[in-house]
Amino acid sequence: MRRAFLLTIAVYAASIAVASAVLPARVPLHFAGSGEPDRWGSRTEALVTFGLVGAGLALLLGGSAALMDRLPLRSGLVNLPHKEWWLATPEREAEARSRLRADLYGLAAAVMVFLAGAVAVTVAAARSDDPSLGWPFMVGVGVFVVGVVLWTTWVSVVRYRPVEGM
Repeated sequence: MRRAFLLTIAVYAASIAVASAVLPARVPLHFAGSGEPDRWGSRTEALVTFGLVGAGLALLLGGSAALMDRLPLRSGLVNLPHKEWWLATPEREAEARSRLRADLYGLAAAVMVFLAGAVAVTVAAARSDDPSLGWPFMVGVGVFVVGVVLWTTWVSVVRYRPVEGM
């Protein structure tokens, strides 16, 4: 999953590079619930915002995954279903850390793909005669939210349930 995460960072960086080449001087920076822009800014402001948001989330999520071997799993910082079972033996704890690391990298990769899509939609809106997010973005948000809810449910109910013989 780490490789997938690193690949999505590259995709996100490429989306910003393309945006820097094709964005007009005036860019929609915020959209109302209807999908219509309600705040505009400069190309520079848009690119800096894209860069800071992407870097911040990549560092937060990817950094959490990278630090999984160092985080004290018994602390309140780590929410692990069936925590006592997973921490009962060194082998289980190692497996829990491995799963948590993979899950965090997977979530981070999904977020970076979503952000690259947001950059693409913003570029399309900025270059349009009638700028708005449109239905593809709304579908993308819906798919992302449903995916995260399903993934979270699977992780909570299935992925970390105690395994016989471990």
